[in-house]
Amino acid sequence: MKKGTNRVLHTISAMIFGCIALFISSIEVQAETQNSYIDFRFGQVSESNSQNNFANSATRIVVETSHIPEARLSLLDSPYRLVIDTTNSSWNMPNFPKSGKLSYGPITSWRYGNPTANTGRLVFELSEPAAPVAAFMLPPKQSDSARKPGYRIVIDISNRGKTAFALARSALKKTPYLATSKLDSALNEQADNTNFLKVEKKPEQNNNLQTGGKVVELKSPEMRPKRWVVTIDAGHGGKDPGAIGFSGTKEKEITFKASQRLAYHLNKSGRVIARLTREDDSFIKLRDRIAIARQHQADLFVSLHADAAPNAKANGISVFSLSDTASDKEAALIAERENKADLLGGPDLSIEDPLAANALLSMFQRESMNESTYIAKSILNQVRSLPGGDKRGHRFAGFAVLKSPDIPSVLVEMGFLTNKKDEANLKKDSYIDDLTKKIADAIIAYLNASLR
Repeated sequence: MKKGTNRVLHTISAMIFGCIALFISSIEVQAETQNSYIDFRFGQVSESNSQNNFANSATRIVVETSHIPEARLSLLDSPYRLVIDTTNSSWNMPNFPKSGKLSYGPITSWRYGNPTANTGRLVFELSEPAAPVAAFMLPPKQSDSARKPGYRIVIDISNRGKTAFALARSALKKTPYLATSKLDSALNEQADNTNFLKVEKKPEQNNNLQTGGKVVELKSPEMRPKRWVVTIDAGHGGKDPGAIGFSGTKEKEITFKASQRLAYHLNKSGRVIARLTREDDSFIKLRDRIAIARQHQADLFVSLHADAAPNAKANGISVFSLSDTASDKEAALIAERENKADLLGGPDLSIEDPLAANALLSMFQRESMNESTYIAKSILNQVRSLPGGDKRGHRFAGFAVLKSPDIPSVLVEMGFLTNKKDEANLKKDSYIDDLTKKIADAIIAYLNASLR
């Protein structure tokens, strides 16, 4: 009897202590839940006021939180979604529902929830593969309004195609956390000057977006083609002839002819839409070639060259991808010579590197560099049967033309005009046709297998 009583008392005691522990735990969780979502709104930014110098237009999302958020971003597909997770957060918008439909740029709806007890999740569904091109945080701004302004998570999203979306998704999986920006008056002014559209609950208008009492309709960018898009860059052009061979062959003429044949083979496949950075003998700066590829929403950027080498015996095909460190001295010399081509266009008075200030795009570029190695290997596998074949292999250097942050990019050295055999081959239409057909096969194989 005594043992039974002790057992009952022990059970009751355990239950009491369990309830106390649960109550204390509940208090601790509530104490930790210090942050809350208090507002979100949208704006449209252009090249002139977006952090992303290459974006013609982007949709800006601004999410306000009551305290400094520890935020992380992620992208999902089927359907396309942008997800913002913040720790210890709640929904503090009592007059606004936790979910709803809208139509602003690529954003079609939103919803809020708590996937775990200490995580607040805000999801924006997207009609297309729009990915962040800039993301940063700002402290509260001074305001005369009754509501205390919050900390701002600012995200600019733009549809650069499925490949750019996949690169961003992969990069964010590795580094999802969004760092808090230092107090930056330029960023604050930029965010304040954006023509924002606030989301307001208007039952009689079926949750349409309202501004000044009028329903706002924003046309989305033109729908991207369903086929892959490849931008082909014919090296040099115009007043820049590039390398010149023993018999006077100009590199710019070889690359232009090859770009047209490569475009023909890709278009003929029915799987790819080929775009050219230049369609005549014109001079285009390296940064503008990148911008053209981004305007095309390209899945891949291929730059064609036929260079010169100090050693006349140097021959064969090389495929380069971007790296801060050159794989060898010859690669470094070739990249230096190619990058100097921009000087023919006069001094560039714009910022030296438009990506340097955007950590998000730099992160995406690392992922793009990884993907570029796969297309390089695919091309080398295809061309090994040609004269010189793949013996020169995959190489690395700091080519300015390969610095697109969200497009896998490679530079193909089709041969050396300073080598008599290579020059003779590159002057033959049949050789150019055979070479570009193999490059086209490699591109299609890569696009079918990678990032899907």
